Amino acid sequence: MKKSNFFWVGFADLMTSLFFIMLVLYVVSFSLFKMKIVELEEINSRLDSLIINIEESKKLLVVQAEKAKIIEDVEKNLEPLIKNSSLFRYEEEYKRFTLSFDVTFNLGQTKIDYVSLKDPDQTISKIAVVGRELQKTIDLLIKNKNSNPSMKNVSYLLIIAGYSSELINENQFEEYDRSYKRAYYLWDYWKSLGIDFEAPRYNGLVDLQIAGNGWGGVGRFKRDPNNFYKNESKNQRFIIQIVPKIGKTERE
Repeated sequence: MKKSNFFWVGFADLMTSLFFIMLVLYVVSFSLFKMKIVELEEINSRLDSLIINIEESKKLLVVQAEKAKIIEDVEKNLEPLIKNSSLFRYEEEYKRFTLSFDVTFNLGQTKIDYVSLKDPDQTISKIAVVGRELQKTIDLLIKNKNSNPSMKNVSYLLIIAGYSSELINENQFEEYDRSYKRAYYLWDYWKSLGIDFEAPRYNGLVDLQIAGNGWGGVGRFKRDPNNFYKNESKNQRFIIQIVPKIGKTERE
């Protein structure tokens, strides 16, 4: 039976509608697909960044562990000074050494000699021994540096600092200047004994700094309210710090 024109018109409309529906579905699906690709690319980018950050964190932890090991080795080399309580007192809180014996100066004096010091015989003798012990420790640090490849980029900051007591009617500027001079003359006295931390063999290995902290600095002795001079006079002292300076490691 021959189909009427009405059938073909309806059939064409149906096929057109189906084609339009398929086209719409294709466009929608393609758009969702593209959106999903963009989303996956963003996730992948974040994962790449996360992996990079993890790798950098691992590298940083390794570097920090290496530096911590170097500091640990340095502290082991400082143990002879820490244990030598007859000459040094190690202040754990501040990671520094003070002389375990009193160095008391006559009023306004700064030099390491018989005029400037009270009880000069015993004080000067002990100061000489301190210098030699300090030199032995520095030499040990240098020896270990030269024999340990991991410490090839390590040098040391050696600080010799003088302090002064804050007495009645004293001038702060003069006391800071005086504390520096005391540290200077301590260095100068050691140098006269051949204990020279600026000798050519220490070049590039030891950075010497002479400082005067005057009335400042942490860890000062507190005044005794019943005796103004008792503790304040103890602040006429020397502080010695040996600080490792760690350059870039091989992993940096």
